[in-house]
Amino acid sequence: MQSYLRIGLGLLAAASISACGVQSGTAAGAASSTVAQPVFAPVTASRILQRPVADDVVELAFSRRQNAVFVSAPDWKDETRSAVLRLDPETLEVQASIPLTGKGFGVALDDAADRLFLTQGFNGAISVVDTAGNRLIKQIPLMEKVNFAQAYADAGLSRKRTDFLLDALKGFKITEDYPYKLREMVLDREHGRLFAPGLGLGLDSVLFVVDTRTLTLEKIIPGFGYNAVGIALDEARGRVFVANMQGQLIEVDARTLKISRIHEIEADQLLNLEYDAKGNRLFGVDQGVDRDNWRNNHLEREYRHRSEGHRVFALDADSGKVIANLPTEEVPIGLRFDPSLQRLYVTNRGGVRVDEGKGALTIYDMTDYRQLQAIDMPPHPNSLVLRDDGKVLYVTLKNDNNRRKAGGQEQVVRITLD
Repeated sequence: MQSYLRIGLGLLAAASISACGVQSGTAAGAASSTVAQPVFAPVTASRILQRPVADDVVELAFSRRQNAVFVSAPDWKDETRSAVLRLDPETLEVQASIPLTGKGFGVALDDAADRLFLTQGFNGAISVVDTAGNRLIKQIPLMEKVNFAQAYADAGLSRKRTDFLLDALKGFKITEDYPYKLREMVLDREHGRLFAPGLGLGLDSVLFVVDTRTLTLEKIIPGFGYNAVGIALDEARGRVFVANMQGQLIEVDARTLKISRIHEIEADQLLNLEYDAKGNRLFGVDQGVDRDNWRNNHLEREYRHRSEGHRVFALDADSGKVIANLPTEEVPIGLRFDPSLQRLYVTNRGGVRVDEGKGALTIYDMTDYRQLQAIDMPPHPNSLVLRDDGKVLYVTLKNDNNRRKAGGQEQVVRITLD
């Protein structure tokens, strides 16, 4: 039995280590490997650095060209104070704060062009930052605000769906807003495009396509169903993969910008995706969060659950068939894959809107689908990025209710790997 460690980050000097059996998962087959993998060295407290950096932090990018870590830092009280922070990659000290005109969330880095793209999730736009000059250079508008009652009528929604949605929006005092929320993006350097799913507020989701040469909206592709959020890119074969929260994996031709395949998969809601080019696999996290009322209303039928949630899936990228279905900690969020070592790193939130977050980072060997280690990382580990050489992992830590009420800043964690 493979043992793994759980290490609390509350006090780095007091690492709590316990040995247990590997959690079992189901696998249709392991990834083939002709090269022996190095023995895994569990992460210890001495290899972990964490630092508070801002009231809110979301996603990260590591720039080899700038030798810096960039992290989005939205301000919920006054969005004009939102920024991108530039951090020293060794000490996590803030080197620069780059002002934004709105809250930035998801990030995509074009390191060769010194550009960092950020989704303005609630503002219908994508921001473009010059990472060499530490300045905002453009905001790319993707949509205009709509009156939701009129938008639902124009889309032909049924009275039942419309009443449910308008009643829910009334609780947020919303009658007009941007029709789609933005979260994740992928950058297609080969074709000079940025792909960003638009999660529809009661509407079918879409895929926004931005021309990164002209920094303008090129196309909006419809047909992505309920809550499309997960996205990954197979740049070599020109495929964009989008997962929604009604158990579908949608493949888009990156050249023609048309949907080429829709797979029904055995995972309900793959929030984030990673593509493994060598193994032609997609890795995704299935959150296990209850969305039944909203999803059933959208589909106008009762959705049949396919997964118990709180899982990591490996799918065949051609067919969408499950290769492995692995248990992880509660409410997995982000993931990053190291193809050289065949290791997958997964952040697990450990509760939603709870007073005391008990999140964790889990590490898997994807050659044989074993969990190698689980690291306690309270309150809520969120996003993560690997340094180019795979030797350092950076993670954002969100606050739980207790830390938020106490006014504590959210943190970035630096983990030295073997």
